[in-house]
Amino acid sequence: MTNTQLLSWIKQHLGPHIQKAIAITKCNYTEDWLAAMARREYGHKIMEFTNRGMKPEDIHQITRGDYGQRPGETEKQYHGFGYWQIDIHSYPDFIKTGNWKDPLKCCIKAIEVLNEKRDFIQRKTPGIAGTLLEDAVTAAYNTGQGNVVKSIQAGRSVDSTTFNKDYAKSVRKYRAEYKALK
Repeated sequence: MTNTQLLSWIKQHLGPHIQKAIAITKCNYTEDWLAAMARREYGHKIMEFTNRGMKPEDIHQITRGDYGQRPGETEKQYHGFGYWQIDIHSYPDFIKTGNWKDPLKCCIKAIEVLNEKRDFIQRKTPGIAGTLLEDAVTAAYNTGQGNVVKSIQAGRSVDSTTFNKDYAKSVRKYRAEYKALK
C-alpha cells in the first residue's frame, strides 16, 4: 500500500467520521489536519492490517499501539488507543469506556485533546498564530504542550522534542497529500 492509497483509505473510511466530528464540535480543525494526524499516529498499522485483508470495521476494534513498558509500569501495556492514539495515562477514563473503538468518538476526543494543547500554548505564548500555532498544536499532540512551549521560548523548532523530530512537519506533508486526493 502506498502513502496515497493509505490516505485514500483514510478518506474513505475515516473521512465521514472526521467531517461529522468537526460539525459536532464546531472546531477550527480541518478534515485534512485530522486525517493527516490519524495517518501519522496509526498509518503503519492500517497498512499492516489492510495488507492482511482486514475490513475497516474490524480494524476499528483493534486500533491500539505503542506497546511496551514505560518507567514506573510493572508490565507491558498499550499506551495509545484509536486512530488518533489517545494516551491511556492522560485520558484513562476515555480509554476505559471503549469509545476509542468508534472512529467518530475517538476523533471527537482527539479534537478535545488538540483544544487543550491549543489553549495552553496560546496562554503561554501570547500572539502565536497562523502556521506556527497550527504546527505547535500538532507537535504538542505528540510531545506535550509544555515541551512545545519550552521549544518556542528557546527559539527551537516546535518539532525539536517530537518523535523523529518531525511530527508537525510530517503531518503538514500528509495534509497537503490528503487535500490533493480526488
